[in-house]
Amino acid sequence: MNKMVKFPFSTRDVTLLAAFLALMMVAEVVWVLGTIAGNFFYGILFGAVLIIAAIVVGKKYTILTLGIVKTLIELFLAPMYGGTLVTLSYLAGAIVLEAVLQFSGPYAASKKMNIIGAVLYAFSSRLVALLIVIFIYGMNLPEYLVVAYIAINMVTFAIGGLLGNKIGEKVKNTLESV
Repeated sequence: MNKMVKFPFSTRDVTLLAAFLALMMVAEVVWVLGTIAGNFFYGILFGAVLIIAAIVVGKKYTILTLGIVKTLIELFLAPMYGGTLVTLSYLAGAIVLEAVLQFSGPYAASKKMNIIGAVLYAFSSRLVALLIVIFIYGMNLPEYLVVAYIAINMVTFAIGGLLGNKIGEKVKNTLESV
């Protein structure tokens, strides 16, 4: 028997995913501010976009789909910091956030789990990026820098997750009322 797997997203969902992917790409612009300001604002913006996307689309595999597409795009753009393989950090973070959102009951419905998911996204994506930079590219980084890099991103992604939860609920309610 030949069973077809049904694509879980409607045309509306795909359009929303494309819009959120564009927002994820725009969030990368904060790096022009430098590494210190970039690290601060990136986590807030990127974390917020991820959680808003999860809430507004509201279907399983939303974050995983965005993570896969973002990783593929970044593989072709070859990021300046860390080389091409560091783009796998987007996928690692997306897998962790997707798991948290799926295991938390209704998809992206819990404020606490959304924030925890954003924090774990930051932890896993930054850890993977650092492991690639250190072990594959052979870069020597002091321990305090590694810890600070991960910790700062966890805090800023938590802020982004909180903002994303608030904004996502408002956007979802607005879209549902139209």
